[in-house]
Amino acid sequence: MKLQKYKYFFNKVAVFINSNSANYWNTITVCNIKSKPVKLGDYYLDFSSKSEYNGKLDENEIPLYRLGSGDYFYHPIVICQYALGLFQKLLDGQNNSEIYKKRFLRQADWLIENIEEKDGMFGWLVKYDIDDFDVKAPWFSSMAQGEAISVLMRAHLLTGKEEYIQLARKALDIFEHSIVEGGIVSTFQNYPVYEECPSPTKPMAVLNGFIFSLYGLYDLLIGIGDERANKLFERGIDSLSNILYLYDLKYWSQYYLYDYPKSYPASFTYHMLAVEQLKTLHILTGRDIFLEYSNRWKYQSENIICKLRALLAKLLFAHKFNWTDVNKSKSRN
Repeated sequence: MKLQKYKYFFNKVAVFINSNSANYWNTITVCNIKSKPVKLGDYYLDFSSKSEYNGKLDENEIPLYRLGSGDYFYHPIVICQYALGLFQKLLDGQNNSEIYKKRFLRQADWLIENIEEKDGMFGWLVKYDIDDFDVKAPWFSSMAQGEAISVLMRAHLLTGKEEYIQLARKALDIFEHSIVEGGIVSTFQNYPVYEECPSPTKPMAVLNGFIFSLYGLYDLLIGIGDERANKLFERGIDSLSNILYLYDLKYWSQYYLYDYPKSYPASFTYHMLAVEQLKTLHILTGRDIFLEYSNRWKYQSENIICKLRALLAKLLFAHKFNWTDVNKSKSRN
């Protein structure tokens, strides 16, 4: 492992012990809604910590990212989460709100200028390989697509520009096509899953990425009453309700289902992200199963035996999943 990976690895270990030690990439984002929203406003998780990007920005204040010591590039998930952090600062009435608004809209306009077509569908492509899962660039991500929709809908809220709505609707196509067809839908035990990382080998079903995609669909629903988005949202919620138990290790949560029936425990920050995400889904849908697992995993996060068991499992299997530090700023494995 290179020094950068060692630092990332030890930060994740440190977060198990003290969550306040989390760096930018591993911060815990908490539920940001108290009741079911009837119109666009706050994002579902508090991303305000993402507004202080600790990496390089281009001349238009768009975040740049790089893998290890490689070249800098634009990553749609990093850009969208930075944008959602800026939007939260704006809503919170922070000082320099006009600056936050200007920076936010620059991110939204980057999405307009950089939407791409692949296999007859449109979205924001991730442009690096993930060899461990046979994922070859360029590829669509349900998480990137969902977060981009969330940014575009809020840009429309601020400006009234219909172009933002048009692109958000255009981004729905990949939710209706399988991975084989170039989309992001896989099937796990006969249930459709929106894949953050669309492996052609077998379903990955990364839990948090699946849920982030649902947020975007819900934003289109409450923003403009889009019936297509509503059907896709309900389909995703039904699937997640039926497979959620597979993520439960009885002492901790699973990060994904790629190795199922083998277990792959989430890190502390991804575990807590699932706790907070499921809390939001209970508020949005009223389905008790989401609150049940949120409460269960919250309890486990505070139980020293559960935490130590999960930490030991992470230490034993850390070498298996070395791409999480390059494709997400959202919360942290």
